[in-house]
Parts: sequence; C-alpha cells; structure tokens
Amino acid sequence: MEKIDSELAAFIATGEKIDQGSTVWDKMSLEYAYYVSSEPPPSQYVSSVRAIVFQGDSVMVIHGDRGQYYILPGGRRENKESAEETLRREILEETGWTLKGLTILGFMHFHHLGPRPASYPYPYPDFIWLIYTAQVNDYIPESMVYDKYVQEARFHTLNTLPPLKIEKGELALLNAAIKLRQDRI
Repeated sequence: MEKIDSELAAFIATGEKIDQGSTVWDKMSLEYAYYVSSEPPPSQYVSSVRAIVFQGDSVMVIHGDRGQYYILPGGRRENKESAEETLRREILEETGWTLKGLTILGFMHFHHLGPRPASYPYPYPDFIWLIYTAQVNDYIPESMVYDKYVQEARFHTLNTLPPLKIEKGELALLNAAIKLRQDRI
C-alpha cells in the first residue's frame, strides 16, 4: 500500500474528521473519511466537486440509480475547470439549478487499498472530493443532461431526511452546513 503524500497529509491535518469508513467501487477497495474544513485542498488531488444544496430551509436530495439517496450532488472535474466551475456545471446538468452563495464546507479523502487499476485517470493512491454548501438560484430545466446515476433531484425539509437512509457522514456534513448557515445569521 502506497503512503500518503506529505503535502496532502498536511492539508488533511487541517480538517476535523467527522466520519470514516471503507467501500468497494468497481472492484477497487477504498478507505474514506469526511472532514469539515474551510480550506481549499491542493487542486491536483481534487477529482470531484460536490455540494450540500439548500432551497430556503430544504436540502436537495438525489435519488440515485440503485435506489439510494444522497445529498452531495456534483461530479468530476473536466480539463482546466476551477472547482466552482465544475460544481456549477455539474449541478446545472444534473438538476437544472444554478447556484449562488458557494462556501467551502469540507472534503472527503479517499485512499486506495489496492494496486493502481490499469488506465486509471485520477489521482492515486489518494484523492479528494471538495464539498461546498450552496443555495439554488434559477431553475433552467432545459440545461439538464441525462445522467444514468441521477434518477431525480428533489428538495426535502430537514425533518423528512431520516427515513431516506442518507449516509451517516453526509448527515454529519449536513449538520456542519446547517451550523455554518446559522453562524452567518
């Protein structure tokens, strides 16, 4: 198993870990951890940009292709995009909403437990998902692009989330986002 790069390790140490776990994606074993931090990560490690998106006192929930629900819509960076450009494009394509009030909330750190897969185009053995909090602005449904992973995007009041079985780490990030919103008032 490869060791974490010292620049990335120094960045991760600036965050507050709020959850961790392990998973398997397409036969790749990974460890992951959720962090709260207002610091931007070194961009070379960021493979995806996501957000907890609010509409007033409701939060956007994505119904995924495997029946799962999640509250971190977003996606992969394209060549030369800034993190904010990626997030705005991905949310618009997936949900039809434009965003305002973007604030860095934290990040997810992923670490591969196995060898680098052949033709793997992303940072290895570690990568970051940068996570923002944002408000929706305008709804432009004609901007949506079909995404097989996104079945539906809907806003839910905070008291209707528990029955949806959102991941514990995502809920911890949601709590951090709610606190950040309250601190701004």
